Amino acid sequence: MTERTAIVIGGGIGGLSAARALQRGGWTVAVYDQAPAFRPVGAGIGIAPNAVKALRWLGLAAPVRESGIRQAGLEIRLSSGQQVAHLPATDIEGRFGDPFITMHRAELHRILLDSVDGVRLSTHHTAVDITTDAHAATVTFDTPTGPRTASADLVVAADGIHSRLRGALFPDYPGPTYAGYTVWRGIVPAEAAATIGVEPTLVESWGRAARFGVAVINDGQVYWFACESMAEHAAPNHDLDELTTRFGQWHTPIPQLLAATPPDTLLRHDVYYLQTPLPSFTHGRVALLGDAAHAVTPDIGQGACLAIEDAVVLATALASSGIGKALHTYDTTRRPRTQGFARTSGKLARVLQTSNPAAVRLRDLMTRALPTPLFARFAASAFSWTPPPPA
Repeated sequence: MTERTAIVIGGGIGGLSAARALQRGGWTVAVYDQAPAFRPVGAGIGIAPNAVKALRWLGLAAPVRESGIRQAGLEIRLSSGQQVAHLPATDIEGRFGDPFITMHRAELHRILLDSVDGVRLSTHHTAVDITTDAHAATVTFDTPTGPRTASADLVVAADGIHSRLRGALFPDYPGPTYAGYTVWRGIVPAEAAATIGVEPTLVESWGRAARFGVAVINDGQVYWFACESMAEHAAPNHDLDELTTRFGQWHTPIPQLLAATPPDTLLRHDVYYLQTPLPSFTHGRVALLGDAAHAVTPDIGQGACLAIEDAVVLATALASSGIGKALHTYDTTRRPRTQGFARTSGKLARVLQTSNPAAVRLRDLMTRALPTPLFARFAASAFSWTPPPPA
């Protein structure tokens, strides 16, 4: 059999999932990343049932379930602590077949990295351009020793929301759109978390132009995130005092978690997404994957989940067809689902982060009136995905 070669640009969750999927399909894979090392970053991550199914296809559901924390349910509360919506684990697992799991992003990254033994990993490689023809795709990199190129039968561009390869392939594309808010993330160490006593239920609490989420993750740690609406490039003070001023009067355990957070775990990012749909996720022998193709806001909790799905769908298509037909299948399969979620996430961001008092009251009243079965139906569009059947 002729060797099939693939280059994956980006060593994050989407890129490593693609590398794992292609390697399992017999491809010779090389992964390139611009970072100086394959060092995991980030805070917590939610792995919804659809992503658990995709990880099972990759042969990784068992280590993820062993390392992660099965959530007893998903809840929405108000800043006072009043519960307005609840979806118990029994409903999630009974309907979708798998649990909702939370863990540190670094732990998921480690599991994926360990799984690609035999894949060539190269750091300090920034992909700046790409060309593709009937026979191969060639990537141009900036490296510490100067420009270099690499070619393969297939290139997977998983280089994130600000993808330079997307810009090279679709120069007229306008790029990411600001979602209207920024998000802080932090980790409370296990020893401090044990004294606070957080239950393993993913809780998101809503206020005016602000939200706060909490989840127990692996090794007894607690992950939290705080969202606040503000102008693009506002650059607020990056410290816990800023957050305590904003969220210190919210319900328990939010003030306690902020007080127990080591400052060096604090991250902040403005939230962007791909509001304008790309005309295609493929170009020649190149496939865009994950945030490079369809970045969503965190409001639907599906960013990494969709990237893992992408990897499975791409590898499945390539297992049964030549590259041209397979990439067509990948594009026509993934664009409707992921671009629909991108639109939905942007709309949710505007609703959930509203600063209008009347709109806040209406949002809270409508959510409180939402019965659990209807809440589950909203989740179903994401959670019910299953991998395509093998060829």
